[in-house]
Amino acid sequence: MKTKFIVLGAIAAGLLAGTAMAQSPTTTTRPEVNSASVSYKGQWRTYKMIGLDVYNQNNEKLGDISELLADQTGKIQTAILGVGGFLGVGERMVAVSFDQLKFVNQPIETKMASGTPTSTTTTTTKSADSTTATTGAATTARPVRSASEQWYPDHAVINLTADQLKAMPRFEYN
Repeated sequence: MKTKFIVLGAIAAGLLAGTAMAQSPTTTTRPEVNSASVSYKGQWRTYKMIGLDVYNQNNEKLGDISELLADQTGKIQTAILGVGGFLGVGERMVAVSFDQLKFVNQPIETKMASGTPTSTTTTTTKSADSTTATTGAATTARPVRSASEQWYPDHAVINLTADQLKAMPRFEYN
């Protein structure tokens, strides 16, 4: 008796499904969004900011961004910086207000020490691929960033010294 009801139920379900599938789909009107008309220029992908190098005003690397903390509305309030240490060993986490960080799109020029005395003459050379400045010592510049790299800044600058950051309380998750 139970088998009879199960078979009849399966047949009825199959008929209803077939009827529903045979109906022509209804078209719903929804507003079309033209992504080309929406500009996201100047906005950054936050996940790309994790690991971003942080420098001081003298272009000395202090550490990097380890984490970004947002409030309940989604606004980033705090940056957790990994400072000190060498190659990740001895690094400690400190929390700074996100507003203390200034983000820069231009790459930092790296200076290589040379065996010759330095002079105060500065020469700047610009080309389509990179900008190089020389102040007595050999200086190199990274190539101009591609369009895909424009979705995040090159580095951050904070107006603190390495000693000030090291003196800050260690950040720990509670």
